[in-house]
Amino acid sequence: MTTKLTIKSLYTTIIILILICGYQLTQLKQQSVLKVNELGYQSEGPTSIYLYNLIDSYSEEYKIPKYILFNVAYLETGYKGPFHTNYNPSQKSYAGAVGPMQIITKYSHKHAGRHVKENELRNNLELNVQISCKMLRTLYNTYGRWDLALGYYNTGHPQVNDYARYAFSNKDYTNKWIRPKTLIATTSLYD
Repeated sequence: MTTKLTIKSLYTTIIILILICGYQLTQLKQQSVLKVNELGYQSEGPTSIYLYNLIDSYSEEYKIPKYILFNVAYLETGYKGPFHTNYNPSQKSYAGAVGPMQIITKYSHKHAGRHVKENELRNNLELNVQISCKMLRTLYNTYGRWDLALGYYNTGHPQVNDYARYAFSNKDYTNKWIRPKTLIATTSLYD
């Protein structure tokens, strides 16, 4: 009888310890996210974190699902999340599209409400992400479907190609993100 009671109390203790560890890990993750946000709300911070926060913010403002915008950044310039420390947002494609969201300059003027120079569109991350969001929102409002809007964004024609299928259907957009090697490394970054 006492053996059963001891085993029962041992199981109870283990379950309580697991719950406490889970709670502490959740708190640590929330603190890490807050620290990442603090680092990246300024353009002087790490580029990858700054881009993360821009996409996060503009997705809400323009009512575009986050996964779509993060997928566009990944497909266009290989963006792999806030820990992508060697990310280069100032890329230019063979077609002349520039910046993290790869926008062709001549199509940006209408969405910016003014004439935009290629160098500004290429190097001003906030402008680039904002124009991308305006374009995607306009395309969605026109076609009523994110997959068609994404196909148009990619090709200039309302179609559902591989790019559009991936950007629209991949809701687990963080699966290709670079992650810190260990939890200890993650926490030491923020101490």
